[in-house]
Amino acid sequence: MKRIPIEPSFAVWRRAARALLRQGVEPSQIDWVESECEAEGEASVSGDAVALAAPAIPRELLFRLKTAACFRAPDRWALLYRILWRWTHGERHVLALNDPDGALLDQRIQAVEHETDDLVILTLFRRRDPSMGLPEFVGWYEPRHDLLERAAARFAERMGDSTWMLATPHGAAFWNGMLLRIGRPAAEEHEQAAHALPESAMTGEAITSTPTEALWLAYYASAFNGELSPVPLRYWRMPPAGPPLPARLARERSRLGAQSAPVTVPPTPPVEYSAMTPPLQKPTGPLTTCRRCALWRNAKQAVAGAGPAHAAIMVVGEQPGEDENQQGEPFIGPAGRLLDTVLARAGLKREALYLTYAVKHYKWETLDEQRVHRTPVRREVEACQYWLEKELTWVTPRVVVTLGATALKALAGAHVNLSEYLGQTIALDGRLIVPAWHPSYALRTADARLRDDIVATIATAFSRAAALAAGGA
Repeated sequence: MKRIPIEPSFAVWRRAARALLRQGVEPSQIDWVESECEAEGEASVSGDAVALAAPAIPRELLFRLKTAACFRAPDRWALLYRILWRWTHGERHVLALNDPDGALLDQRIQAVEHETDDLVILTLFRRRDPSMGLPEFVGWYEPRHDLLERAAARFAERMGDSTWMLATPHGAAFWNGMLLRIGRPAAEEHEQAAHALPESAMTGEAITSTPTEALWLAYYASAFNGELSPVPLRYWRMPPAGPPLPARLARERSRLGAQSAPVTVPPTPPVEYSAMTPPLQKPTGPLTTCRRCALWRNAKQAVAGAGPAHAAIMVVGEQPGEDENQQGEPFIGPAGRLLDTVLARAGLKREALYLTYAVKHYKWETLDEQRVHRTPVRREVEACQYWLEKELTWVTPRVVVTLGATALKALAGAHVNLSEYLGQTIALDGRLIVPAWHPSYALRTADARLRDDIVATIATAFSRAAALAAGGA
């Protein structure tokens, strides 16, 4: 057994994996051990081996492996190497959902992407007094997985030249308006951070003068003035109440939300096909016989849209749930019942709307002997695009209300994020799109105040849709 201690970093794992592939070391002969730094001797792979040519790996596969590497689990590096080994040895079905390794990889990718979205939406950024110097904003979050770099890159895009710091239990991201840096705690500092504060400490908004924030700010200062200082890392606990959106994003949304004119979204990038994602074939039969993706294997039936032809408003959700899967009708489960409450608040009747989904089959997995929802991946959304376009052509709605991120991406493109367009109206392809939270988001929220805010936001979106459908602003 070859023991390979590595720093928990995809780049470090990739270098070691390439060398091991070149040496022909099988997955069963490797014991991956996480450490704070790359070890020497037995823990390392020889430099000569790293320099040798390694098998060419498709960019798309590397991207998926890199995303799954963020999933914090004892076997994450072993799983990635096993998949890489099998792929390079001709087992291209290793990425299929009916393969145990492929299914586990897909589950972890979805978990990482879902939590990244939550982190970006829910992170609390607090503006500091300008007289105290940089950074302008300070935020904190406690992710379950290693998402700091992924989230920091998104914040760098959204918050422009504002200076900020994002702290987590496992490190911090620093942005000075031009440069993004990631600071990691040493092993002993991480141990101190885990026990630095009692459960009841720092549950609300941090106070600038506290020693805890001072430590983080010292890290921020040192991040752009040489190497990180040996300041012990501490962190804030996530406030129990629903936090606001990042500062600059909130300011932009407030400014754009005050405008009555619909906004546009960037054009959809051209689709790139590969051996892993070839072009989808056009269906040869009705929706009930669709086999464009693998979701039909575990679903009882496809759930088609329902509602009057030429309805002024179409509502697009993500996918059917357990109740819809069993009965074949859209929005009849818990989310559908909450939707009825929202519609009543907005003065709308379900019978006047056309209700459908971006993905027509229920995607689920078993957890603790219960079926739980799993978010469709991009390929599954693309597979159902044909049926959604048919419904749009048949109904020709004036307004489309998209519930959740998946539905919005299905209409506006995978590059369009719900957090950026919530509260606005999008003009696209001759129709108006009103993005809204999915009712299931409110059902998953334990905090009553935040849940009420989410429901109110959804109701406002439907009121806006009703006014647009009636010809108003």
